[in-house]
Amino acid sequence: MNGVNLDLFQFEYDLTWMSFFMDGNDRFYARYGGRLDKNAESHLSQQSLARVMRQVIELHRTKSVQASRYEPRGLKPRVPEQLPAMNAMLANRDNKCIHCHDVKVANLKHARALNRFRRDQVFTYPTPANLGIAIDPDQQTLVIDITPESPASQSGLRPGDQVQSVNGYRILTFADFSRVLEKTPAVGELTVNYLRADKSKTSRLQLSGNWRHTADPSWRESLHVAGPNCGLWGKKLSAREKQKHGIPTGQLGLKVTFIWGAHTRRAGLRVGDIIVALDGLRRDMTIQQLHAYPMLQKDYGDTMPIVVQRGKQRRSLAIRFPDRPVE
Repeated sequence: MNGVNLDLFQFEYDLTWMSFFMDGNDRFYARYGGRLDKNAESHLSQQSLARVMRQVIELHRTKSVQASRYEPRGLKPRVPEQLPAMNAMLANRDNKCIHCHDVKVANLKHARALNRFRRDQVFTYPTPANLGIAIDPDQQTLVIDITPESPASQSGLRPGDQVQSVNGYRILTFADFSRVLEKTPAVGELTVNYLRADKSKTSRLQLSGNWRHTADPSWRESLHVAGPNCGLWGKKLSAREKQKHGIPTGQLGLKVTFIWGAHTRRAGLRVGDIIVALDGLRRDMTIQQLHAYPMLQKDYGDTMPIVVQRGKQRRSLAIRFPDRPVE
């Protein structure tokens, strides 16, 4: 991201991959990329990429760029190197390479320094799934499922509908839809135009509450700004390993492989310990999900109980998080 114009290339910086289709005047035809929580490549496929490329060739021939207010135009160039928190983040990097997630992390760290950070700011670029709309990975305007009792189900959308536009923004891809949702207020109405059996229809989705949130944001690098971490790394035990240690299938079992947090060492955790409960929770987790829990649920200075299995014994410990972020 070094030298990239952030006011032109606006996207979900937590992603590892994103592409834009544009003309020679920095006007957009479409976006391509995005993911669901459970799968980094949920909407990246050879078929969907080839499909949008063919569509964009035709749009370019007719000069049909996005005419919507949702794409940036005429903004003064701004690059990652200008972000207030970036210099400190790059200080110990030999190659000074700025990753996509560094942009979002730098913005959130600056907001935190100004006491303007809110955990909601982690949940950027919601996807159609946040509204209860499952989009086909290969044909990314096709609705393949609707979640019951969701804003989508209440609006009348059905599987088989072909989305054409959302709030007047042409939709070719999953990422196009996500762009509209990023610019949509937390409370309001979303107008979806679509085809059903070759007939044009319109549905209006009513949005309120925490619809921008998702159940498992543990993949997001920016989550590390949201709150304290456990100060350790580990691996999830296999079903066979859990059986060996007497841990029921479906319950938490994470073996500590590395400890970097002074607060973690003070709590008494050791490499080789198996974490079997976290803050009273015994549900199965990945190491990323274990880190995400205190980042979203605890504050700096809080104490969190943790139960580990060491050999054949279980020990109840307590992690007291630092009073402030440790950079």
